[in-house]
Order: sequence, then C-alpha cells, then structure tokens
Amino acid sequence: MLDSPLQAHLVETTSKVPGYALRQLFEATKKITAEIVPKETIRVIISESLKLLNCDRISLFVYDKRIEMLVLNASNLEHPIRVRPGQGISGNVFRTKQSVNIADCYSDARFDQSFDAATGYVTRNLLAIPIVDFDGSCLGVIEAINKLGDGGKGFGQVDEILLGNLADQVSVALHNAEFYRAAIVTSERANALLQMLQSLTQGLGAQSLIFSVATHASTLVHADRCTVFLVDDRAGELISHTTDSAQEIRIPKTVGIAGECATENKLIVIDDAYEDARFDPEFDQRSGYRTHSIIAVPVKRPAAKDKACAVIQMINKKEFDDEIGKFDEEDVQVLETYAMFVATQLAQSTLVTRDSSKGPGNYEEFMGRADSDGHRERSGSKQ
Repeated sequence: MLDSPLQAHLVETTSKVPGYALRQLFEATKKITAEIVPKETIRVIISESLKLLNCDRISLFVYDKRIEMLVLNASNLEHPIRVRPGQGISGNVFRTKQSVNIADCYSDARFDQSFDAATGYVTRNLLAIPIVDFDGSCLGVIEAINKLGDGGKGFGQVDEILLGNLADQVSVALHNAEFYRAAIVTSERANALLQMLQSLTQGLGAQSLIFSVATHASTLVHADRCTVFLVDDRAGELISHTTDSAQEIRIPKTVGIAGECATENKLIVIDDAYEDARFDPEFDQRSGYRTHSIIAVPVKRPAAKDKACAVIQMINKKEFDDEIGKFDEEDVQVLETYAMFVATQLAQSTLVTRDSSKGPGNYEEFMGRADSDGHRERSGSKQ
C-alpha cells in the first residue's frame, strides 16, 4: 500500500489526470518502489513507464558518479550505453534539470538525428523529465518516445504530470537499488577476504597460491581480469605462471605498467588505458580484447616496505550492468589491504627463491602466447 501522505501528494498534483490514469500511476509506483535489485529496478521502471505513457519507447538515463557518465537503459536496447552529461536532449535536461516536451523532433535543433540515421528508426515526438533527488541533485533523466494513438499531436499535459510524478518515485527506487548494490558489494568482499584468509592457512604451492590470490582479488573489486607477478630482484624479472601448465613466464622487471609498479613500489590507477603512454595496445590488437581501466598494486615485502615482492594487476572494472567502469578509491583501499594480507606468503613463494635458470619462459614467448592463452597472462603482460 502507498502511504497516505504520498497518495495525497499525487492527488494534489494530478487534479487534471483522469481516474484510470491515476490508478495506473499508483500501480506503477507500487511496483517500481517494491524493487531493490538494480537490474530488476531498471526493467520495471521501463516496463511500467511504457504502459503508463502509452508510448513506443522509454529511455532511462542514470548518472554514474564513478565514471561521470549517464548510463542509458532503453526498452529497445539489450545492453546499456553511455552518454556524456550535456550531450543531446537527455544531457541538456540532466544539466539544466528542466523538462522538455518536443512535438516534432526533426524541427528542433537540440535533437540529434544520428541515432535515427544509423538505425532507421524515426523519432517523431519526445518527453524528457529530470529525475531530481531530495537534495536537488539530478540522478538522471527519463524519456518517453513516440506517443501512441495521439493522432500525431505528441505528449500532452497529462503525460507531463504522470511522468513527472513517476520520476519522483524513480528517484526513491534508484536510491534503494544503490543501497542494495553497495550492500551486496560489501558482502561479496567480506566473503572473498574470508576465503582468502582460509586459503592462506592451507600451505598452497607456488602456482596454486598465485591462482588463489588472483581469483580472490578479482572478486574483491569485480575486475574482469587479473595477473599476479612475483618480483625476482636477482634476475631483474617479473614472474607469473601460465594457467594451463606449471611453466614459469618471466618478463623484464622494467617493462610496462606492472614493471613500473614493481620498480617504483607505487600504486598505479589508470581510467583509460589508451590515454596512457605506458600502455602497450599490441595485445588488444592481437586478441580483440579491449583494455579500459587498470589498477596495479605493489605487494610490499614484510621486512622491507620500500621494496615490492609482487604486483597484483587488475584490468577492466565490471559494473553491475556488466559494463566496464573505473576503479575507484574504495577499490584501491580494498586491494592495498588485501596486498598486506598476502605479502608474507608471496614473499616466501618458491618461484622467487628458485634458481632463475631452471627453464623459465622468456619475454618473446610470453608475447606470443598473449592472445591464445588464458586471461591471466594477457592481462598482466607488457602493460
């Protein structure tokens, strides 16, 4: 049941709305505010808005502070896409927090026709409403596209009232979904840390230890790929293992992002790999993989904090919508804490105490295997 203050507010602001439409609004509001799972919340918002506005499409733009982008979910899209704030009609509505009702999109200079040109779709009319938080900040924009059964008139005043009231409830639903997401992330990180601590008491071999550290690290920060490199100071190399054999892979300690992290014993966070001169795109070009975000954390020697005994390198932060985002300060703090936990075990690994002349793979071989072997080689390699 909706609480009476909310009902009173809706009735007060919807005096011009027919009774059947008010009932639809109440039902849509109940369904939307009942959801807390992020993906389901988005799905219900879109499906209920389609019915309420009787339109062909609904687009929901949600601002993601971590990547500073509007994330577009739409009734005609299988996967979300990203839009810069200020771009197009939705971006302007987000920036100004002013609603827009366009009866003829092609006669409005603000309308970007490129999407229609690329897809063959024709956007006739459009209603865009900002989703404003209780503190006045804008959380996103909800757009209704192509009013059905309107005789070509587009969206009217009743539609504006309905979508405006619904946007208020969408704000609440998005907050609830974000709280749920944060709780799930916290729980998953706690479980991963617990499993990691349990695994460290099991006396794992060198290869199993590296695999365990990489697996738990990926879970902690929702990274798509991870590589753990051990530092061999005597040989001046970084050591990792192939995922399908016991063979060592060694690369020069001075190579790439992982090398800089190890030699300078410093954290490296990169939001866009292709904007960073240290990143070598050769492996992406070979494999078809696309590297976006990178974080490399030094694992400091327990007895000499100014030197790294290993590097944990993560590639491509995965968001809840499976899109790729940026590693944030919380990820940094979690990984640095994690690196402290695993430092003793990695420093004592037989990979760095064994004679480096006993059959290690070389750098050229490592490069040659990058596009065919498992993701752990590829992700750490020369980057």
